[in-house]
Amino acid sequence: MIKTPLTKILFWDIETVGITKDFETLEREYPALTKQFHNYFDWFLKRFPEDQGLTPAQVFVNRAALVPEFSRIVCASFAFVGPDGKIHAQTFSGENEKELLLGVNALLDKVFKLDFWLCGHNIKMFDIPTLQKRMVIHGIKPSVLLPGYDTKPWEIKAIDTREVWQFGQYASISTLDLMCGVMDVESSKSEEMDGSRVHEVFWNEKNYEKINKYCEKDVIVLYNVVSKFLNLK
Repeated sequence: MIKTPLTKILFWDIETVGITKDFETLEREYPALTKQFHNYFDWFLKRFPEDQGLTPAQVFVNRAALVPEFSRIVCASFAFVGPDGKIHAQTFSGENEKELLLGVNALLDKVFKLDFWLCGHNIKMFDIPTLQKRMVIHGIKPSVLLPGYDTKPWEIKAIDTREVWQFGQYASISTLDLMCGVMDVESSKSEEMDGSRVHEVFWNEKNYEKINKYCEKDVIVLYNVVSKFLNLK
């Protein structure tokens, strides 16, 4: 069960999109990366069998956001409980990914000195490696708070609510939305916005505030879920 005090947890979520608006733009702006996408196209189809029959262009729009090498981070939201007992939040977002990453890295370095733990849903498999890979691609050395290749599992300062909810049952359904449904926590998902729409909202609608609000709500959901665990009798 979760043992870290609420005041030492940094709740965190990121939103990603394909590195370009569409496949044509990828071909024009990143020819070498386009070649790699073709090289790994079969991997995409095996990973997402529901995409069988789709063209590379369609698969790119559907799935590039899920693979760090073909994506970019457009929003990163954080929240923590201050000494005053109130939730304090900070969001980094915008079109300049490197600037966003530098801001995130500075925050992580700061909370590392304060002995904070990261907390998010599926962060060990997605958010953490995605953040680190995007940093390295931009020539940024990831914060020491983030685990390295030689960090032992029990040394990683991260609470992954997906692992918490699995209770060791790795074949179980463990989405954050499901956790919210059964734990009576209001979900961040809606008919207007969920993770699958972020690419479209960023590139086509250019509604960055909509993405920010969705990401920020995810972070508050994490806080509410973890609070329920910490209040178990």
